[in-house]
Amino acid sequence: MVFYILFFIFYIFFGWFKPKYALGLILLLLPTYQIKFQIWQIPFTFLELMILILFVCRAVKKIKNKISKIKNNQSTDGQIPIKNLKRGSGNWFWLTLVWLAVATVSMFIAPDLRAAAGVWKAYFLEPILFLIVFIDLIKNKQDLKIIYAAIFFLVYSLGVVVFYQKMIGQGMLSVETLGADKILRPTGLFSHPNFLGLFLGPLIVLAFGQIVNFEPKKFLTPINSLIILFLGVGALFFARSEGAIIGVVAGIVFYLLFFKKIRKYVLIGLVAIVLLVAVCSTPRQYFLEKAFLRDLSGQFRLNIWNGAASLLKTSPILGVGLDGYEKLIPDYQAKNFIANSGEKLFAPPQPYPHNLFLAIWLEMGLTGLVIFLWMIVKFFKQGFENIKKEPVLAASIMGAMVCILVHGSVDTPYFKNDLAILFWLIIGMGVVVNNFRKEELIKEK
Repeated sequence: MVFYILFFIFYIFFGWFKPKYALGLILLLLPTYQIKFQIWQIPFTFLELMILILFVCRAVKKIKNKISKIKNNQSTDGQIPIKNLKRGSGNWFWLTLVWLAVATVSMFIAPDLRAAAGVWKAYFLEPILFLIVFIDLIKNKQDLKIIYAAIFFLVYSLGVVVFYQKMIGQGMLSVETLGADKILRPTGLFSHPNFLGLFLGPLIVLAFGQIVNFEPKKFLTPINSLIILFLGVGALFFARSEGAIIGVVAGIVFYLLFFKKIRKYVLIGLVAIVLLVAVCSTPRQYFLEKAFLRDLSGQFRLNIWNGAASLLKTSPILGVGLDGYEKLIPDYQAKNFIANSGEKLFAPPQPYPHNLFLAIWLEMGLTGLVIFLWMIVKFFKQGFENIKKEPVLAASIMGAMVCILVHGSVDTPYFKNDLAILFWLIIGMGVVVNNFRKEELIKEK
């Protein structure tokens, strides 16, 4: 506890005097949401306190500057951090406000208010506070380099941990095929290999966008670029996070298609893969098993989705409230199911239904799902507007979101502390790149 106190005292000063680097440190320490404690009987995580401290530091500093300018009869426009979300940012203010309002209503209709309040605080309030601070601090490409440095280091460090775990035989034993031996799956700094895949996938796409950027200026040397990609992609394969691998491939292909000089080669490669799957029996069988959910993982998900659909029918408009799925699903999901092999398998209830859109609908109701889809449409609309001026940044940021959405078809890449921050980080990066574009257009005029 003494270490925590000393660290947070340091972080207060760091957040006051070096806020951009303090923001980067939050990203570097995203896995610290697993360190938990209580303050006056209120549960917090290490990550949460960092976000709250930085937000308070920025707010106090802005208010102090505003008071000083009022005394000196100077303009105070744009001094409060939240205004940066409303002005010059594609007006995300109202969308995020409605998103938070819907989450608040969902908190009060949840079966367990205390648990729902924790979800509301960690997955909705604090990520939006992070977004506000991010947009307030990141003003130019030089500032964005701090963020990318944190992303590169995260991919690198997680890759090193996974390779080390693979060498010493550390991780989680997992049944991938009925009747076959269990397979060791490294978990990195997380408790489950899927958590590693959910976190690492979008970061790899963001890193790839800067490493393969088709512009003369690059953040990294070629050798460092190869090491980071090798470690990141290798970590996903060792963890056997198939949803993350497919999401990363989708995100990278999406990114590459924006560049004319290689577009035809990417399309040729895609056609070649389709022909290979169609002609060769082994890849065709593998594809059909995955596409039609015939393998063990797919059958588990079908069982989960059937239970989630039954639960959703009880409240299709309002949903079941934050954390409501985990509390209520045991009464709706079949505890056992018959696999394709004819064997009866146990299906334990999950915290979320392994589908991002279904999870949002259940937790936040139909309104929450509509707002989420609206945000996604707005994000991509803004991204396509940024392509002409900032092709590398805009394409890689959209590619990271594609990774999340594709992976979200078979998992839930939002309802976890680090994943919620990561989602809003990508939104925030899209917003600040849009701001860069608008500033360049103003200068051109």
